[in-house]
Amino acid sequence: MIVKFEDFEKSSEKYKSFKFFLFYGQNYGKVSECADLIKNFNDVKKDYEVINLFSDDIKKENLPKIFLENSTPNIFGSKTFLCFHLSSEKISKEIISIISKETNKDLIVALKCNQLSPRSSLRSFFENNNDTISVACYEEDEREKKKYIANFLNNEGLEVSKSLIDLLSNNLSNQRLEIKSELEKMIILYKNAPEKKSQQNSLSFISESFDNDDARFIFSLVSKEKRGFVENYNKFTDYGSDNIKLITYLIEHFFRLLVVKIKIREGIDISSAIKQLRPPIFFKNLPEFKKQINMLSTDELKLVLKKLFISKQELIRGRWASSSTLMLNLLLFLSSTFALRNS
Repeated sequence: MIVKFEDFEKSSEKYKSFKFFLFYGQNYGKVSECADLIKNFNDVKKDYEVINLFSDDIKKENLPKIFLENSTPNIFGSKTFLCFHLSSEKISKEIISIISKETNKDLIVALKCNQLSPRSSLRSFFENNNDTISVACYEEDEREKKKYIANFLNNEGLEVSKSLIDLLSNNLSNQRLEIKSELEKMIILYKNAPEKKSQQNSLSFISESFDNDDARFIFSLVSKEKRGFVENYNKFTDYGSDNIKLITYLIEHFFRLLVVKIKIREGIDISSAIKQLRPPIFFKNLPEFKKQINMLSTDELKLVLKKLFISKQELIRGRWASSSTLMLNLLLFLSSTFALRNS
C-alpha cells in the first residue's frame, strides 16, 4: 500500500496495525524519521526491542534464522522491531519471500533504503500488498522545507519571522539530514552567544551563519580570488595588526584540504572523505571546497603549510619583517607561484 510521506508524518498512528514498512528515497532524513515514528508508537516504545541490521553484514542464508530467532519475545518479554538498513537490493528477494509467509503478529519489520527504481521488487511488493506500507521520501519541496525549519526553531524556543524562514529556506539544501545538521549548529551558536539573544537580533545572527565574512575571505584566498583582496585583508586583520588570526585560519583550512587529499589517496572517495571532517564543511561551501581539493596538489599543500607555520613562529617572536613576508607570500600564492619566500 502506498502512503504519502506527509500523511505518514502527520498521522502515523493510523498505521499502527501494520507490521511491515518500506521507507525509501534520496531524502534519507525523511527515511530515518519515518522509522523513528514507528519506534515512537506507544506499544513499540514500551514493549519492543529495536534491532538494527545492515545489509552489508547480512548473508542471505542467515535471514531465515534472524526472523525465526526474533519471532518470539526475548528473555525480558520484549517483542522485536527489526530495522533493516539496505544499501542495495541484493537480499530483497529473500526478505520478500520471508515477509510474504510471516504470520507472527508481534514482529515489526521496517526497511530503510535509498532511491529505488520503479521496477524494484521491493517497491512492487510493498506497494501492491494491502498488508504492507510503502512511503517514498523525496527531496524537500519549498513548502515542506519552510514548515520543517519553522517547527524545528519553534521547538527550540526561537521566535521566527517569515523573513527568517525565507532566508534559511533559500540557503539550506533540500535534504532533511543536512537541514537538521545546519539548524542544530546554528542553535548551538545562538545559545552560546548571549548578546545575540534578543528577538530583534535573531534574524541578523542567523544571517551571519550564511554570510560569514571571515569564512568567505579564507575561501576566497584559497581559491585565489584576487578581487577585493586588499580591502578584505585589511578588514580581516584590522589593517595588518592581527596577522596571527589570518595565519591560524589559513593553516586550519589548508590542513583540512590536506587531510582529505590523504584520505583520497588511501582509497576513500572525495565525498566520504569530506564528510569525515569535524567540524563539517557547510554544504553551501562544498562545491568550492571540492574545487580547491582538485586545484592543489599534496606537495603544494605541504609547502604552503610549512611557510605558514614559519610565518606564525616569526610573528610570535616579533620579527619586524614577518608581516611583510606574509603579505608577499599571499600575493605569490594568488599569482599561482609556489616558490614562496622565507623571511
